[in-house]
Amino acid sequence: MNLTKTSPHTSAATFSSSEPPLAKRIVTSTAFMIAVVVLILILIFGLLSPNGVFLGPTNFRNLALDSAQLILLAVGMTFLLGAGELDLSIGANVILSSVVAAKVITFMGGTPEEVLAGNYSNAGVAILLGLLAAMVTGTLFGIVNATLVNMLRVNSFIVTLAMMSVGSGVAYIITGGVNVSALPRELQRNFGSADLFGVVPIPALIAVLIGAIAWFVMTRLRFGTHTVGMGSSIRAAQRAGINVKLQRMKLFGIMGLIAGLVGFIDISRFLTTNIQGHQGDALAAIAAVVIGGTSLFGGRASVLGSMIAAIIPAILINGLVIMRVGSFYQLVVTGVILLIAVGIDQRRRAAPS
Repeated sequence: MNLTKTSPHTSAATFSSSEPPLAKRIVTSTAFMIAVVVLILILIFGLLSPNGVFLGPTNFRNLALDSAQLILLAVGMTFLLGAGELDLSIGANVILSSVVAAKVITFMGGTPEEVLAGNYSNAGVAILLGLLAAMVTGTLFGIVNATLVNMLRVNSFIVTLAMMSVGSGVAYIITGGVNVSALPRELQRNFGSADLFGVVPIPALIAVLIGAIAWFVMTRLRFGTHTVGMGSSIRAAQRAGINVKLQRMKLFGIMGLIAGLVGFIDISRFLTTNIQGHQGDALAAIAAVVIGGTSLFGGRASVLGSMIAAIIPAILINGLVIMRVGSFYQLVVTGVILLIAVGIDQRRRAAPS
């Protein structure tokens, strides 16, 4: 910045004129650059896919559904990484929450015979109770994470790594290692695969709405300021009067709540649990968040960037499937994206401010 002497009577307009124009700030923002990358990927797969099927409305709907869950997880992870925390157990939380929700739905839905046949006499009540069970389970899981971090005074990386095994193990114990299936078709028809006005998938709309709320909280409310302050310097945050332990509890609770919602969306789409899936959810969310402009080491967070970047894995995996590349390449894609994210973050940290 070019510093020059100014008169005490210099108007505020003189200082405001030194700020970059709004259009320039938008164009140079990480979110805008990630959006450009998303558009380029869409065009590439559109050209390479047979008969341009990738650019069809049906495929865009599938992309919206596939990316909705990761967008939600990325939003929650943005707050944690912004605060200098980490949650590697969100995949296990999603599994456990979905299992609890499915068990509640099958228990409350009707007689064992009705449930086995998929004809639920109390489908509406059962689904609502299942949603509540998933969100409560996820929130409690997150609160346990935060409590352990606060009590043991160890890095959240270690705690959530251990809780990843605990959560998966509890899910296996509850189910006996067998997926809960034969869930009510109304769950899928009216929510999991339903479209608002026949255009926008409801899960994708929920992801966007929650992301918008999260953006407002992060950029406009004190909660967001405290979150980023913790990531910048936890000692400085404590000296500023921030209750770090309580804030950590809230952050992990929010992450858990979102994971519970994702678990419910998952069973609503496929009408079965997936106790062997979601192993790469945490890494995918972390990669999206870091690529989107949030620092891996805290102190900087971009909800909008995370949401846009969360679309990238869905595009890559969807495009590879359309091009008949094996689905097992998903793990390779996730790993490569994570490495790219770490490299981008290191370059950001090394760049002069």
